[in-house]
Amino acid sequence: MTDDAPPAEPTAPAPVPPRRFLSWRGMSEALAVAALACTWLASLGRHHWLLDLMSHFRLQHVVACAVVLLYALLRRRTWLVVAALVSLFWNAQIIHAVDQTAEPPAAPTGKPLRLMIYNVLATNTRHEEVINHVLQADADIVCLEEVNDTWQQSLEPLRRKYPHRVEELIGGFFGIACYTRLPLKSSEVRRFTIWRLPVLVLNLDHLGTPLTFIGLHTEPPIGGVRAEEWRGHLSGIAALVAGLSSEVIVAGDFNATPWCEGMRLLREKSGLDFRSVAPVWPPTWGRHLPTMIPIDHVLLRRGLIVQKRTLGPELGSDHCPVLVEIVRATP
Repeated sequence: MTDDAPPAEPTAPAPVPPRRFLSWRGMSEALAVAALACTWLASLGRHHWLLDLMSHFRLQHVVACAVVLLYALLRRRTWLVVAALVSLFWNAQIIHAVDQTAEPPAAPTGKPLRLMIYNVLATNTRHEEVINHVLQADADIVCLEEVNDTWQQSLEPLRRKYPHRVEELIGGFFGIACYTRLPLKSSEVRRFTIWRLPVLVLNLDHLGTPLTFIGLHTEPPIGGVRAEEWRGHLSGIAALVAGLSSEVIVAGDFNATPWCEGMRLLREKSGLDFRSVAPVWPPTWGRHLPTMIPIDHVLLRRGLIVQKRTLGPELGSDHCPVLVEIVRATP
């Protein structure tokens, strides 16, 4: 026998935890940088439809920048604080540019012209509530989008109330109808692109002055083909308006926010503008969704001003009605 102790069993090395390619902190900063990058990429909409699509969500960009700023302050990341502040102010100034696009008229002439636009949603079943709301608004001009054959009977109260109407109740989601109590000189339905979506053109008399009202509903610019159709539609409107000598109102569902490239080109080429005392950035579509955006607009030319703008309830549609009062500015 021996007093020597048996050799100790070799101990296995402790398991090495798997290496993470990116820490949680790194992932958070990467997401923060991506959110800020979207802000700046959205300003390059003229180069690609997807970038222009990102530009519609300026309100969401503001919220994202504010969240990134708070994160950067808590993490004491100076460079990220600066980047978030610059991005936040960039988006805020773009939105502020359409907060008030006209000064209140000192002495407006004549009674305000009341105009309502409403994308009622083709599949909406709350017809009676919608029509009652339109009747109670008692606008001088009413423009309804997405009215199709299922709305045929429901529109009868408007036909009885208003002496003049122009209707294109086509199937699908692009039917459109206008009703007015203003004297109607002539009307036509124009189609600008190969998809032949209807545009209603009404030549009216407003307090003894010729007024052209144009009602539209464009294709949403989602995808390359649809974006091309959308831009062609807006370009056709711009060319039409540029050739008119009368006062002009263009209204409806543009599927365009005030700060997207398509809207910029339309305003630039036609001379139209929002010319509104009230802000035009409050959302008119999807107001209960995180993606809510303003896409229902009234654009004016030649001395007309929107002195009041009111958003109504959605009533079964994903849009809310927009009621405006339009006056002539003092010469």
